[in-house]
Amino acid sequence: MKRIIVFSILMSLLIGGIAQIKKPHEYEKKAYASKMNFQASVETENYDIIYHRILWKIDSAIQYPPKSFIKGEVTSYFKASEDNMASIYFDLIDELDVDSVKQRGVDLMFTHSNNLINISLLNSIDKGILDSITIYYKGVPESSTGFGAFEASTHGDNVPVMWTLSEPYGAMEWWPCKQSLTDKIDSIDIYVETPIGNKVGSNGKLIFEKTVGDKNLTYWKHRYPIAAYLVAIAVTNYESYSHYAMVNDTDSVEILNYVYPETRAESENDTEFTVEVVELFSNLFITYPFANEKYGHAQFGWSGGMEHQTMSFMGGFSESLITHELAHQWFGDHVTCGSWQHIWINEGFAVFCEYLAQEHIYPQTYIDWKRSRLNYVLDNTASGSVFVEDTTDINRIFNYALTYQKGGFILQMLRKQIGDDAFFTGTNEYLNSNKTSGGFAIAEDYQLFLEQAADTNLTTFFNDWYYGQGYPRYTINWIQSLDKKINIRISQTTTSYLVPFFEMDVPILLKGTDREEIVTFHNSENYQNFIYGADFVVNEIVFDPDYDLLSPHPANIILGIQENKLENEIHIMPNPTTEIIKIRTTKKNNFNRIDIIDITGKEVYNNEFHESQRRADINISNLPTGLYYIRINTDKGVAIKQIIKSD
Repeated sequence: MKRIIVFSILMSLLIGGIAQIKKPHEYEKKAYASKMNFQASVETENYDIIYHRILWKIDSAIQYPPKSFIKGEVTSYFKASEDNMASIYFDLIDELDVDSVKQRGVDLMFTHSNNLINISLLNSIDKGILDSITIYYKGVPESSTGFGAFEASTHGDNVPVMWTLSEPYGAMEWWPCKQSLTDKIDSIDIYVETPIGNKVGSNGKLIFEKTVGDKNLTYWKHRYPIAAYLVAIAVTNYESYSHYAMVNDTDSVEILNYVYPETRAESENDTEFTVEVVELFSNLFITYPFANEKYGHAQFGWSGGMEHQTMSFMGGFSESLITHELAHQWFGDHVTCGSWQHIWINEGFAVFCEYLAQEHIYPQTYIDWKRSRLNYVLDNTASGSVFVEDTTDINRIFNYALTYQKGGFILQMLRKQIGDDAFFTGTNEYLNSNKTSGGFAIAEDYQLFLEQAADTNLTTFFNDWYYGQGYPRYTINWIQSLDKKINIRISQTTTSYLVPFFEMDVPILLKGTDREEIVTFHNSENYQNFIYGADFVVNEIVFDPDYDLLSPHPANIILGIQENKLENEIHIMPNPTTEIIKIRTTKKNNFNRIDIIDITGKEVYNNEFHESQRRADINISNLPTGLYYIRINTDKGVAIKQIIKSD
């Protein structure tokens, strides 16, 4: 959910431009502080939920003044997963009243306490047997913070609007369900009765809207597996319109938009961006997973968004929010995190898809955009892992820097470490596999698909970046010898003792007067030396020029990694100096070239000598005050010395 929660990347360049948005994850936390100790009920593990047919009546929630009241009938089909199943449990908060429970028209005995309905079946059933019950209930769902699972409010000129938002633990706060991250509902039919003049947005395909007496009845049909927290409805006097996106060479999908009448013109212009991103993701990944039904948006009363399956609820239509919530249809809805400890499976991937949209749609600003994201992560994630250790802490689940931004950045690094072919092959196998498609996954599942595609072992990467904490700070020592070989030593310190070393491919840009080349070095140990045979004179090196490593930029770049054998043969004076430095050699040792390099590794002066010369005077008065290196190529080798330009 990016509720904008996720997107508020307050410092960041949003797709297409720079903008600030309120931090969204603050809203994502909503009213669940009191429910954070929720654990999937062991009592609900003895059956597989197959189907729900639901009728919700919400008259008072959509009349003025709106009141958070719901009345419902939920028919649930299930299969026993053990023999002699005599009772069944559903999650539902105690504040909602269960009027009755029926099986084949017969009233059943039940109890309702500790947020569980315990229902005694007419007869015990054996494993694999399909049966059903209907729960009739009503009441006022909790909404103490104004951002509860069931919300009744207003928009525009005091027009009532209601919506639901159940992530992570809120489905049971407004309807009886199996609130689980191990069992998806195979299919669902949703009927909603409202006052005339309202439209209902929900999951799946709209079958009908019709008047029944003095009410409006809407029917949505959804025939894909869905987690309970992704079931949702939103109701008000929506206006609707559609865009269409091609998901392959021959097939299109409807993008159905329900928006407030007062924002219709602006919204219709903004939501058209969705077409481009649906087509992009359908090309990079598998075809949009719910293409037989629709994708859509329903406007609601947040500044962020929530990725309800086939219809995201949106507080606005910025390009970044559209991208993020759409990405969840693949990552979070089609394949859903199998534990809130692994919410990265949802949120990290949605953030990464923002990288892909920016790269493909706005390539001219992509590097600057990445740099802004990188700097945010560096400023906020020196400690803490992407893996969520404590799911009873709502702040930890929805930690914007770790769950969202660092989670997205490590996927960008993974892509660069194993290459695009292996990355997208493995990711699409993950989306297509019988093990995960339409189901649940954790990080280890995704890791396995990438390892198979790349024919490599990623345990170290995941231990360091996903389960570990912090990031590395690099120091690069370098020198180029007379035969143009580049000698590079890579060392690092880390921000957390829990990860003493990050093993990574390190890209370095070699820059000459009229040549550039990126060379990647696999840094597997600290203080590691590399030799690369360049065929041009290198004046400057640049660490990670495309900003694909989670590490401060620029790195600490220093000339000189070898023993300085000419230390006593070459003298520089005065040092420090404000203007002229004099360079002298004491033996027959002619200068070939002299370079001055600043502390970032950038060359600020060079001079080649075409005649024998053992003396040189250089005016550095135009250089800023600070530390510099002088690299002196001679007949006998290379000398590196430090000089200080003083005020």
